[in-house]
This record gives sequence, structure tokens and C-alpha cells, in this order.
Amino acid sequence: MTRPWAASLDADAADDVGFSPEDAAALLRRHTEILDLVARGASRRLMLDRVVVAIEELIPDSFASILLYDRARRRLRHGSDTRLPASYMATIDGIEPGPSAGSCGTAAYLNRRVVVQDVRTDDRWRDFREAAREAGVVACWSTPIGGRDGRPVGTFALYHREPHEPSAREQRLVDRFCYLASVVIEHTRVLDELIANEQLFRRSFEDNAAGMLLLDLDLRVARANTAAERLIGVPASGLAGEPVTSLLGAPPGQQALFESWLTVGSGTVTQEVRVTTHDGQERSAEATASAIHDAAGVPTAVVVTVLDLTEREAVRHAEQARREAEVARTTAERHSQAKSQLLTTVSHEIRSPLQAITGFTELLSTLDLDERRRGEALRQIDVAAHHLLDIVTDVLDLTKVEAAALPLRLEQVDLRRAAEEAIDLVTPLARSREVRLVLGPPAQVHARADARRVVQVVLNLLRNAVQHGSHGGQVSVRVLGAEAPASDGGQWVTVEVSDDGPGIPEAMMATVFTPWVHHPEGADGFGLGLGLARRLAEAMDGELAVRPSPEGGARVSLRLPACDSDPAGGAP
Repeated sequence: MTRPWAASLDADAADDVGFSPEDAAALLRRHTEILDLVARGASRRLMLDRVVVAIEELIPDSFASILLYDRARRRLRHGSDTRLPASYMATIDGIEPGPSAGSCGTAAYLNRRVVVQDVRTDDRWRDFREAAREAGVVACWSTPIGGRDGRPVGTFALYHREPHEPSAREQRLVDRFCYLASVVIEHTRVLDELIANEQLFRRSFEDNAAGMLLLDLDLRVARANTAAERLIGVPASGLAGEPVTSLLGAPPGQQALFESWLTVGSGTVTQEVRVTTHDGQERSAEATASAIHDAAGVPTAVVVTVLDLTEREAVRHAEQARREAEVARTTAERHSQAKSQLLTTVSHEIRSPLQAITGFTELLSTLDLDERRRGEALRQIDVAAHHLLDIVTDVLDLTKVEAAALPLRLEQVDLRRAAEEAIDLVTPLARSREVRLVLGPPAQVHARADARRVVQVVLNLLRNAVQHGSHGGQVSVRVLGAEAPASDGGQWVTVEVSDDGPGIPEAMMATVFTPWVHHPEGADGFGLGLGLARRLAEAMDGELAVRPSPEGGARVSLRLPACDSDPAGGAP
């Protein structure tokens, strides 16, 4: 399964040369404008409106619309249009994709372009023919907007008032703008998830049963939760700006305790302290501090969890307090580690494609390039933007796995079919490195797993093999039946990915699944892909192992619990 625009990423730079100088200049201008809106966090509607306006300018006598695919409800919803009548958009808003659902509904259903030269006679438009007549629509062709998983996230439609068949130029232009629309849609989806995570953190802070303080670098209170208010007896507004030393007292001989919180690194410090309440009383408490760092490792704030231990001399209360303290320490440490990993990801991996986008945009804006070099620059911008989306989505998946919040649907999965889908997705990268992809003999092998995540794991293994294997070499994929007992007494089934590259140095074997580890010999680690693949495999009760390949490279094996073949397609 491939995205409708994915082939353009693998195509020769001459694909862009097919545009006239005017089209190429307009594409560059619109790419730059929309990517700038993405960088500035503009609204999705504004960015999609700009995409619609741009295509209408490049294809005269047409008017466009973008529908967004709500996968959960299986409905196409209004995304953007500039000149279509409101009554017509109301008619198609909420349609369900199907084989006879107009151009857009059919394109989303089939995941390929659908061209209707005359809606007055095409049977796929029978339910929308009257609305089209009232809107003056005679022809409509629609292209699915592909997401990073290859499935549609929306549709891009162009309408005409006369019978019309799109030219090759028009199709290439729409493919380009479908890619931009995909960047916009996926980017705003990621932002929505980040906002939801921020709200989750806010609720975890405010509603925590333990007192929590957020301190600035001067160790003054920037924010306090309700539990801290109750413990100290002062409203949060009254605590703001107060030095932590006026609220918490260090044990005798440990006056430098609070300053040490700024140098705690990525771990936590737990210490008994004295809480001075508003009425002058002192209460025994346990403080767990964790420093927050920026991408350069410089501390920017300190989070302190304060647990009241006053009643611990009562056995029941003391035991409960210790359990809560342990939970608080574990949670604080896990959050701190996740935070550090995310910052490392952003600073190490996102900087390179951002620099590529900025550099090539500046190059195109300042130099008079010939058509071949202009096309290559546009292709590099496309590749960098696509790489950014993959990085952010992989980071989000990894954090969900680590938080045990990744939804999994365990069912019977045909491993050969999953391998074929992954091979389709990695083919453009393999072509760019002249690598031959070989799939072993057909085999009926089924695993009990999540089909989408199996494809994701195999795709990550293939990408790693292509990138680290020999240029012009070969990557082999084999699907093997049950060979060894699984941990639960059942059987394993296996997907093996082998390359003929230089292999993995012995010194790197222990950290091959650790993201972005660098070694004294100068060899880079394996990015996020293998680490994410291993965690996904474990989430499906499987395992991932790596060993040298007989061909001289590396062999990575994904083993999953076997699932007996079921003619009805179910899982036992």
C-alpha cells in the first residue's frame, strides 16, 4: 500500500522539470508560504484554504475542495473550499466512502484517483446529481490525500462547469498539493495530540493528591497545586514568588539540599524536609525533586512533590505514606526520563531536516537556478518535510508504548501479506540506494498480533537494512512457520530481515536497540526505528533479536505468538 504522492519522492528530479518555469516558480512560492504557516502554527483551515486557492490559480476555470476523513466514524467532513456553494458542501459533508459515493467518496474508498468527466451521466453520482446541477458542477475528479500509513486522511477534488478530463500537468499539480495538504493535516493532528498531552500533564499536576511545587531557577514558587495549598495553608496565589526555603526546611547539616536540586540531572532526589505552615507549625514531609532541562541540558525549572508524613507514626498511615512516596518517585523518574528522551529526539533528529528545508528554500529564493537544480531542491524539501512527520509520529508512538497507552487490536495476521505491504512502502528508499528487495517463497504463516503494528515493525527493519546495508546490495525477507516454543508454551512464527552490508560491530550489539547511541569508534547508532520496533514487538507479546547474517551483514528476527489458520479470518 503506498500513498498517492509517495512515488514523487522516489522519482527522478526530472519529474519537477516537467513543469513550466512559471509552474515551478508558483509551486516553490506556495510550498514556502504553506511550510511557513506550518512553522508558525497557523490554523488547519487557513493552511488548507491557501492550498485550495493555490490550485485554483494554477488550474483556471476550476474550483477545489478538501474533505477530511474521520476514520473513527468513517465519514468525510468539510475541510476547505473557497467558491463552492454552501448548499452543495452541506450535501457532501459527512458522506460515507463507498464504491458509488461520488468522486470523493469513491476515491477515499478505493484509495486512488477517480475521474468523472460528466457527473450528469456517471452512475457514481446518482445520489448527488441534483446537488451538482444546482451548484453548476459538470465534471469532478478527486485524489485521495495519503497519511503516513498509506491510508487516506482526506480527499482533494477539482470541479469544472464543462465536461473535463485532467491533463498530465493538472494531475502532477494536484499530486504536489495533495502532499502539502497531507503535511498540514498530519502536522495539525500531531499538535492536537501534544495539546492533549499538555492538558493531561496539567490535570496530573493540579489533581495530584500530593503537594506539588514548580520552582524557577531562583528556587522560588512559580506554581503550586491544590494539595500544596492545603498542606501549607496558603492559597496558590499567595505562594507564587515565595522562596522554597521559607516553606520547606532542610534537615540539620543539609542546607545545600535545595541548590542540589538544580544539578540532579535526569534522575530524582528524595529527602525528608520540614513544612512550615501558615500558622507557624512544622510538619514532617518527604520532598521528591526533579530538574527540568532544555535541549542543551541546562536546567530551566524544578518540580517538587511534597508528601506529608506527619501521621506516619500510626502504622497504617505510615505504610500508606511510603507507598504513595514510592509511586511519586517512580512517576517522577519515568516522566523525567521520557522528557529527556523527547528533548534528545527533538534536538538531535529534527534539526537536520529543518536545516535542509531552510537551506534549500533560501537557495531557491536567492539564486537563479536552472530547471534541473530547482527540481532537485524541491525534491529535497519534500523529503525533509516527510522525514519530519515520520520522526514526530515515531516519537509519539514510542511514548505511548512506554506509557502502556498504545491501543492494540490483536487478531490473526497474515505475515507474508504484512511483509509485502512493508516492502511496498520502503521501495522508493530502496530504489534511491539501488538496493534489491527479495521476499522468500510463499508461506501460509499467521501470527496473533496487531496487523498495523506488524507492518510498522517490519517497515522499520527494512528501512534500517536499506540505510545501513550496501549501496546497490540486497535485502532479503523470509517468513517462517512455528519453530520454537514461546514463553507461554505455544509456538513462535518469525519474519527475518537480512542485509549484505558491513554488519553491526560487536561493540554496538549491546546498544543496538537504544535510540541515537554514539560510539567512540565514530559509528552512529540506529536512530529511533529499532528501539521503537522492539517495544512494539514486546507490546504484542513478541520479541526482536539481531545477529550476524551469513551474507556478511545483519539479520533481525521478529518473533510473534503463532495463530492457527482460520478460514473465517478470525483469531483463536
